[in-house]
Amino acid sequence: MSIKINLGAWSSVFAVPSKIVDEGLKMSDGVKLKVLLYVLRNADKKLDNTDISEGTGVNVTDIPEALDYWVSLGILSKCEDIYSFPEDTYNKEYQYDINNSDTEKISVSDKNEEADKELMPNIKDEKNDSKSDKKQHFAVTRPQKPDYVFTSQRLAVDEELALLVNEAQSAFGKTLSNSDIATLLMLKDTCGLPLDVILMLIQYCISIGKGNMRTVEKIGIGWADDGIYTLEAADNKIRQIKQTGKNFAVVSSAFGLSNIGSPTKKQLEYGDKWVGEWKFSPEMLREAYERCVDTKGIMNLKYIDGILKRWHANGICNTNDLITFDKLSSKQSDKKKSSSSIDYSKLNKLSIPDV
Repeated sequence: MSIKINLGAWSSVFAVPSKIVDEGLKMSDGVKLKVLLYVLRNADKKLDNTDISEGTGVNVTDIPEALDYWVSLGILSKCEDIYSFPEDTYNKEYQYDINNSDTEKISVSDKNEEADKELMPNIKDEKNDSKSDKKQHFAVTRPQKPDYVFTSQRLAVDEELALLVNEAQSAFGKTLSNSDIATLLMLKDTCGLPLDVILMLIQYCISIGKGNMRTVEKIGIGWADDGIYTLEAADNKIRQIKQTGKNFAVVSSAFGLSNIGSPTKKQLEYGDKWVGEWKFSPEMLREAYERCVDTKGIMNLKYIDGILKRWHANGICNTNDLITFDKLSSKQSDKKKSSSSIDYSKLNKLSIPDV
């Protein structure tokens, strides 16, 4: 008697690490899952971005970002442009190359153990580092917002998210779109910002006349990257931003600037240094500005910074100090000129001996 068991679809299976479900499923959207499952399913084949795109329907440009998400969770590792399966996640022989199809795609490693260790991340060290940090920053290069279906499902069961959405709608005075709700969910789960911090962020954006979700998203990602996870830290950050704005306002007023739009990061840094750190008054800033224009013919912030740096180093705090400093500098300059000058009248009186 012969026995044959028809396994059907179960006759062809591949392993999916539990970590994907336990840690990565919550915030992974369809794009991330499609890419990972396809790579896992075809781990023994040669692949490139085009292959994955054709097999999943995912845009080629979205594939590296999806892979980076799984790198951030330790499902994949990355060395330069090579994605690998860490030893504790999948067979370490397979590596995925994100370069174009002209290069080698997936290669079976025949290197020794020492070479393998160079390609693989130190998982133990990563775990120790995570314990030492009170709050890990999100590792995704550009956080992806969850899709419509996932956002709707979470909103139906997540009371905290529902509260956040209601408060945000009250603050903005309008009903949020699904895309707006997805942004809040991303800031809450992917970026790890607490509800009270997100609400403070919303109020701050409204207070500066930029009460839109695009600004909330941009600033929120920056806060997460800077580790702003408490109300105290958020309040200090807002105070710092406001003070920076005030410092540059002093500079722009002293220079007679108007309608300059949004100052650049470098301009704000100069304002913080000149006004916040070095404590120069508008009069001193104006004097440095005028000396720059007289010398260069135009306003040059780097040149002005050099003038103010010299004054700061010499303890010049006001116009009286500057007058004294200029007089001393002038005397020293005249003294150097006189000591280096040659009296040609005396030279003419010297007799030249006959040869």
